[in-house]
Amino acid sequence: MENSMRDVFKAAVPGRYLRSGLAWVGLLVSAAMPASAQMIELPNGSVNLRDLQQQYGQGQQGGQVPSALDRARQQVSPGDRSNVGTDRFDSRAAEAGYGTLEQARPTALESQYSKRAGRELKQFGYDLRLGNVTTPTTGLLSGSVPDDYVLGIGDELVITLRGQVNSTSQVRVDREGRVVLPNMPPVAAAGRHFGEFRDDLAAQAQATFLQTSIYVSVGSVRSIGVLVTGEVRSPGRFTVTSFSSLIDALVMADGIDKTGSLRNLTIMRGGETLSVDLYDVLLGRRSVNDLRLRDGDQIIVPAIGETIAVTGDVVRPGIYEMRPGGGKPALNAVLELAGGAQRARGNRLDILRLDGAGRNQVIRSAAGTTVILPGDIISVQLPREAIALEGGAEQPGDRGLMQAKTLRDLLRDPYVLRSNPYLPMAVIDTEDPVTRQRRYVPVDLQRVLEGGMNVTLRERDRVIILTRDDIRYLGSADVQAILRKEPPPSLRLSVDTKMAQERQNLAGVGANQPERGNRSNLQGAKRRDDMLAPPREDDPVDRSDRYRQGETDANADDNGELDRGRLIGAFKDGDRDTVRLVESDVTCAGLQSLAAIVSEGLQQRFSVARRVGASGVSDSTTGKGNAAGGRNAIPVGLVDIRACPKLYDRHPDLLPFLLEYATALEGEVRFPGVYPVVPGTSSQTLLTAVGGLTLDADTKAIEMTSSGGGRRTGLTVAELNQMVVNPGDVIRISGRVQQREAGMVEVAGEVLRPGRYDIRRGERLSELLRRVDGLTPEAYPYGAVFQRDQVRIAEEEGYRRAARELELSLPAALSSNTDNAQAAQNALPFLQGLIYSLKSTEAVGRVVIEADPTVLASRPELDFVLEPGDKLLIPKRPSHVTVTGEVLNPSSVMFTSGASARDYINKAGGATAAAEISNAFVIYPNGESEPLGVGRFSSGNTPIPPGSTIVVPRDPEPFNFLTTTRTVMSLISSLALSAASLAVISRN
Repeated sequence: MENSMRDVFKAAVPGRYLRSGLAWVGLLVSAAMPASAQMIELPNGSVNLRDLQQQYGQGQQGGQVPSALDRARQQVSPGDRSNVGTDRFDSRAAEAGYGTLEQARPTALESQYSKRAGRELKQFGYDLRLGNVTTPTTGLLSGSVPDDYVLGIGDELVITLRGQVNSTSQVRVDREGRVVLPNMPPVAAAGRHFGEFRDDLAAQAQATFLQTSIYVSVGSVRSIGVLVTGEVRSPGRFTVTSFSSLIDALVMADGIDKTGSLRNLTIMRGGETLSVDLYDVLLGRRSVNDLRLRDGDQIIVPAIGETIAVTGDVVRPGIYEMRPGGGKPALNAVLELAGGAQRARGNRLDILRLDGAGRNQVIRSAAGTTVILPGDIISVQLPREAIALEGGAEQPGDRGLMQAKTLRDLLRDPYVLRSNPYLPMAVIDTEDPVTRQRRYVPVDLQRVLEGGMNVTLRERDRVIILTRDDIRYLGSADVQAILRKEPPPSLRLSVDTKMAQERQNLAGVGANQPERGNRSNLQGAKRRDDMLAPPREDDPVDRSDRYRQGETDANADDNGELDRGRLIGAFKDGDRDTVRLVESDVTCAGLQSLAAIVSEGLQQRFSVARRVGASGVSDSTTGKGNAAGGRNAIPVGLVDIRACPKLYDRHPDLLPFLLEYATALEGEVRFPGVYPVVPGTSSQTLLTAVGGLTLDADTKAIEMTSSGGGRRTGLTVAELNQMVVNPGDVIRISGRVQQREAGMVEVAGEVLRPGRYDIRRGERLSELLRRVDGLTPEAYPYGAVFQRDQVRIAEEEGYRRAARELELSLPAALSSNTDNAQAAQNALPFLQGLIYSLKSTEAVGRVVIEADPTVLASRPELDFVLEPGDKLLIPKRPSHVTVTGEVLNPSSVMFTSGASARDYINKAGGATAAAEISNAFVIYPNGESEPLGVGRFSSGNTPIPPGSTIVVPRDPEPFNFLTTTRTVMSLISSLALSAASLAVISRN
């Protein structure tokens, strides 16, 4: 009765609540009873309550207590665990997709096929990673067991009854192949499918018990032994589970050698022989579950059989083993084995077949039903009659020669070309059928489209349509610099950036910060590695062959860029006074080709192309150069740096070719520059390509100079349109003579209408003053500040030249005799400050003028012609005089009528001990200067008007060691004049 009640209680209460209840009972009993009495009898045997309590506590800490099924699957003895083969995995081989380094090396068979095909070929199916995969050799399971699993002796089953009887049992299939449960007849299990056995057991349970359901699971499976022999890496006997397949056994043997067959494996099972073709598994035609092993199976991997190879434009190029006893397959069946051709149609199928002497013989354009023999190599390529369309096309790529036998046929569709194609010239990259030499042929695309000419295309021709960007790159700063034998500006920019980064790295700046452009540097390193690595057999010899086979920009690489060599520049390292080679980020094969040609000497064929941007200035770092551009010359101002079009990288020789056919358009055209033309091109076609004439063009003043030296001037547009243009010609479109200057002048200060004014040619200052309606009553025309750009540039250049002269004079003075050296040492801080001021001071460009309208009217010779960019400032009448230089308190003092220069100096505190009062001078408000004549017995009789600046210079005696002492004094005067002018400008 007690046991039945306990069973009912166990059936009604879930297991985790039962364990919890027993644990609390254990706590109470253990506290009230001695240890010897802490045993109660349960149906499954005696249980120690203290152990139960401890087990419950561990279950609370670690999660839910495992179920009976999980415990059964985890009950595996340590002796059953074995090491899974040897670890031959190599990281270098892993990068190539192989498990071992030996497997990554080409075999003799692969080398032979690769040599015959001219590109690398691998044996199909052997790159499957097997050597580093863990295969279970124990009965531990995860997941459900399929119904078709065949039970055997030793399999453990977890059987649960729910209903009249509630129990969970773990039973094994006994040696008679039966499963025996309490109160039930034995059920045969060995050799039966798991699903069949489960249904039979359920029927037996329903017949034995009332309203009882039965649940059957496989807890752990039996281990079996198999023998693997033949062409495997580690042959031997292995212990696997009854769930293991043929693939698992091959994994245990470290995989099949490339000398082993994948299509003729044999499984010896009792007296039966089973043949297995692993291609069915590799190609997805058969499931791995169909290849389950049984105890005592012997797996034999024979040597590889007869082979064939497929190369070219197929999904899976490689070496394939022929099916033994399968006869001689047709070509279409072999292509299907390789995944089929990449193109649905339009392929050329060639077969390389060995003759009796073991040499290749070619079967051209083989049919799909052609019988393939062992050793054949099937090549899938574009048909030889294919042509390629590149550049400015809407859909670049391959075309069939049958549908477009001529260039006009190829361009018949109006949507073939992109917007803004360059019509005066297209290029056909063709091949001589006799010599097999490729060359460029220029074509007038405008005449082709109009029907005036046509070109017959030949097989393997590439039609290159140039775009506007491709043509404008010819006049870019990089191309023009190379034509002048100078470093391209983009190369300089890249190298300067790299060298600056190197200096920052050496200084420890940004050491912990991610380097900008790190990703591009890594990509560049990858491209360099690709360039330094030996060429692969499957790489085309010519870079452009990729595009003949249909590869476009989008297929270049992961970054959308092609493998291109970077430009390397030689630059002087100022720190070490050495020349170093620096690799830049600039990549353009066309520039490299052009640089190689120009470096050989002066090329007359590029004389017209060099007209654009042919001037240069001296390098700021060396101070050397000439008007034509020295070796260190760099452009000044805006620099037209453009990215190299990819077209010139695919065709490196195309850039020099286009420059050789260049003509120059200068003057009033929309886009002046260098434009290649075909001999006999219509001038109208060329003018249309450059955007036509500007509104300022003089249509009756056109000049055309031919390559032979002949020149025609005074042409009209109509006359020019009737003429033809040849390479080397120069066309200049002159602008109309403008009566208005191309710029503005600015008037500010005390005028009635200040602002910016346009001026006509020859307009004078008096006319401008009348346009601004004259001066205000507070105007002080005597202090007018007039600035001109040309004067400012000349002043700044004078300051910089004087600074260089002083810097060159100091070392000689410091190394002279003792007296001069000491004097130079004492004057060194002052001279260093003067040099810094000369380098940093911005010149004003002030010109002394007369701005009083009444004076200009009476003295016309003072009324000068204005220039664009001039600035005129009319200040208010000042009420002070500025005293500066070697005085105790440099400042501005109030103007006093009749006061002398000494009076103003005394108001500023008087002269210092280092002052040379006899050399004091005054700068008048109009910018003129005059010595004051102040001496020991003279106060200076020079009148001092308001707004003047009195400068007391320093005693020149400390600078007697310099040969440029007089220059120092004049420089101080010039700097003082600039300071006075800037003070007037800032106040107004």
